[in-house]
Amino acid sequence: MADTTNSNDLQQNSLSDTVSNTNEIPLLIGTDNSTSDSGDVEEPPAKKCKISLNDKPRLLEDRIGSILSCCICLDLSTLAMFQCVNGHLMCVSCFNHLLADCKLKDEQATCPNCRCEISKSNCTRNLAVEKTISELPIQCDYCSKIFLRSEIKIHQSQHCPDRPIICDYSLLGCNWNGSYHNLPSHLILCEYPNKTGLELINTIRAQKTKYDEEKKSLETVVDLLSLNQIGVSDLILKPLRTDDFVAKLYFETSRFTALQYQWQVRARINDNIPHPHTTVTRSLSYQLILKSKVSQTIDLKFFILKGPHGDSSTLQIQPIIYHFEFNQNNTETEYLKLPISSQECNRILSSSSISFRLLMVQLDRP
Repeated sequence: MADTTNSNDLQQNSLSDTVSNTNEIPLLIGTDNSTSDSGDVEEPPAKKCKISLNDKPRLLEDRIGSILSCCICLDLSTLAMFQCVNGHLMCVSCFNHLLADCKLKDEQATCPNCRCEISKSNCTRNLAVEKTISELPIQCDYCSKIFLRSEIKIHQSQHCPDRPIICDYSLLGCNWNGSYHNLPSHLILCEYPNKTGLELINTIRAQKTKYDEEKKSLETVVDLLSLNQIGVSDLILKPLRTDDFVAKLYFETSRFTALQYQWQVRARINDNIPHPHTTVTRSLSYQLILKSKVSQTIDLKFFILKGPHGDSSTLQIQPIIYHFEFNQNNTETEYLKLPISSQECNRILSSSSISFRLLMVQLDRP
């Protein structure tokens, strides 16, 4: 009986040893496989790159720059920065362009991030962000050195040795242009200082013609202002829409009195081309309309200037003098382009109204 018990114990011990050995085999194999799989040879290179990039510390200016960038163009702008009611930042250029697009589409402008309503009244400038951006570093476009954003404009325009420049004798016809540090060596070889007057006469005549045209324009304005019948009107163009199926945006002033007659000014965007919100370049054209009934011809010269109630940051409008003879059959001028840039047009469109000054001079008929 004892022998039977001992034999059973031996069989159980040998069975347990066999099971333990079989359990150890896959563990050892698994350990070897895991070691070989986790080696550098089998790991995907993209994962390696990602780990190494995450291990690299980011500079403070890079982290701040990504936070303070415009949410539309994703750039750090040196212009004014606006924010919506939830604090999302937009540079003034993108802000005006967004408001202009929504006005052309007759839609309510919304923040690209949180979709809250935005306008000139409920968005404010963030001066802290503007000052912080001005203290961040930026690379010079010409010499690749690092400067503060508040200093880069002066450096690139006055101090950078690699800034582009034209020859000192460009008024005489020299077409050379290059880096500032190459200018002294060019001046030594430049042939224009040694040319005779006969050789330079054509260039001087072209320059004189240009200056004479500017002088004539200013003299014409002075002469017109010296006449008796002058009308000066400060006007506001208000946005309206046509009754078409696809309503088009246009602007119109109220009727006003000048030179004892009733007048009105109307304006349109991009000469009424379809879907102006899809275009990048934009322009503003206006026409002068006579509302009074007349029996005689009114010989008139007129031009538009920046209004006294406009934004102080608005660029000055160069006066372009137009001449038109109004009578009972011709009461409207053709649409005349306003000499402003596309960016300035977006700024005007983003405003609730357009302020300008119209000068009208009635000429005495011989």
